Amino acid sequence: MKLAIAFIRIGVTTIIMKLRVLETIEKYQLISHGETLVLAVSGGVDSMVLLDLFIEFAKDFNLTLIVAHMDHAKRSDSALDADLVRQTASKWQLIFEEETLPQAEQAGNFHAYARRGRYQFFKAVAIKHGASKIVTAHHADDHLETFLDRMMKTDVPAGLIGIRPSGYGIVRPLIEIEKKELYEYAQQFNVEFREDTSNAADDYLRNRIRHHITPLLVQERWDVVKHVRALSDNLAIDEAYFNEQVDQLMGAVKKNEAGYELSLLWLQNLPASLYRRLLVRLIPSLSKGAFNELESFLNSGTASGSCHIGGEKVVRKSYDKIVIVDSDADDLKLDFQIELVMNSENKLPDGRKMILKQGNVLENRIFDEKSKKNEAQGTYLCYNNIRMPLMVRNRRAGDRIQLVNKQGHATVKKIMIDAKVPIDERGSWPIVVDADEKVVWIPRLKNSPVCLKKPNSSKDLWLEIYE
Repeated sequence: MKLAIAFIRIGVTTIIMKLRVLETIEKYQLISHGETLVLAVSGGVDSMVLLDLFIEFAKDFNLTLIVAHMDHAKRSDSALDADLVRQTASKWQLIFEEETLPQAEQAGNFHAYARRGRYQFFKAVAIKHGASKIVTAHHADDHLETFLDRMMKTDVPAGLIGIRPSGYGIVRPLIEIEKKELYEYAQQFNVEFREDTSNAADDYLRNRIRHHITPLLVQERWDVVKHVRALSDNLAIDEAYFNEQVDQLMGAVKKNEAGYELSLLWLQNLPASLYRRLLVRLIPSLSKGAFNELESFLNSGTASGSCHIGGEKVVRKSYDKIVIVDSDADDLKLDFQIELVMNSENKLPDGRKMILKQGNVLENRIFDEKSKKNEAQGTYLCYNNIRMPLMVRNRRAGDRIQLVNKQGHATVKKIMIDAKVPIDERGSWPIVVDADEKVVWIPRLKNSPVCLKKPNSSKDLWLEIYE
C-alpha cells in the first residue's frame, strides 16, 4: 500500500512539474509558436528530461527541434553518452548534430574552455539550421550552486543574479525545477539517461558546494532554491533599472574614434552605485583590483597623469578631463607640419582652418561673419621681423616663445600647463613658426613680440584660425 501511494505521489509530482515548466516558459516568455530550437543535450538526467518534455511541447507549440551533443572526451565512456542521445533523436526522427571537443594541450581552466567550446558549437548549429534559440537544461539546483559560487567570488550585486532564465539567445525552461524532480520525472516516464561519474568527486568547488553546502541549506530552509531564485529575479530588476540610468549618463560622455572623454568632477559627483557601473560600462574588463587602482588614481591630488588598466585601456587625467583609450592608441602623437599659403584656407589635421593674408584686413575684412560665427582668433604679424614662409605644426620638444616686451622666453609646454590645456591636446595644438623655427604665435594662448594689434604697413600679415 505504501509503495502504491509513493508511485501516486510521484505521478502527481511529474504532472505538476510539466505544468510548472510551461508556467516558466510563459512567465519569462522563453519560446514562441513555430520556432526552430537547438536543444543542448549531454545525456544526463537534466538534458534527457528536457528533450522528453520538448518532444511533447513541440506538438502544442509547433516547434522544430534540433538535438545537439558535445562530447568532451574526458571520460573513457563518454562515447556512450553520444550514443544514447543519438539513438533518442533517431527514435523521434529529430535532426542530430554532434561534435567532439578538441583536446587542447594548454586549455587552462578546462571547465571554462569546455563551456566556450560548447556554446560555439551550439551557436554554429543554430546558424546552420536557422534556429532562433538554444535551449539548455539548467535547473534550480544549478542556479543555487552558481549563486553560492558567485557569493564567494564577487562583490557586486549583478554577480549574484546567477543563471538567468534567458539571455543572449539562450533559454532555460527548467530553471525553476529542482534536480530531485527531474529524477522523479525520469523514473515515472522511463527516460533513459547516463550519470557523469566525475560529478561524484570533490575535486571542484561546484561539486563541494553541491555535496556539502546546499544539503545543509535545504535542511535549514526547504524552499531555499525558490528563495534564491526570487532574490536573483529582484536583483535583475534592480540591475535593469541601473542600466537604464547608465544609458542616460552615457549621453554626457563624448565618444570618438580614440575612445571616451568625460568630466572628472561630474563623474565624482555621481552616486556610488552609478559611478561604478558607468566605469564598468566604459571599461568592460574592469576587475575589482583594477577598479580600486583606477579609483585611487582619479581621486589622487595630481592634476594630470595616466593609469593603465590590465594592458587593454589607458585612462588619462588632465585637470577636469578624463580620456579613456585603448592602450595602443597613439592620439598624443599627431605629428604634422604645414606651410601656410597666402590668401588660402589652410586645413589643419584637427579640422580647423588657418587663413594668411597681407594688408589691413580690418578695413575690408571679408572673413568677418565667418570669424564671428566660428569663434575665430587672429593676430597681425610684423612682416619685417619674420622670415617667410610661415609654418604651422605640432609642438616639439624644446619649443620656446619670446615673451612680449622682451621679458625673456618661456617653453611652450609650460605655457600649455599654465593655461590648463588637457594633456592629450598638447601634442596636437597648432604652433606657428617662421623659416628659422622661431615660435611666433600660439593660437589662443600666447603672442610673441612680432604679433601686432594693428598693422604698421601694407606688408604686415593677418593670421587667423577658426573652426
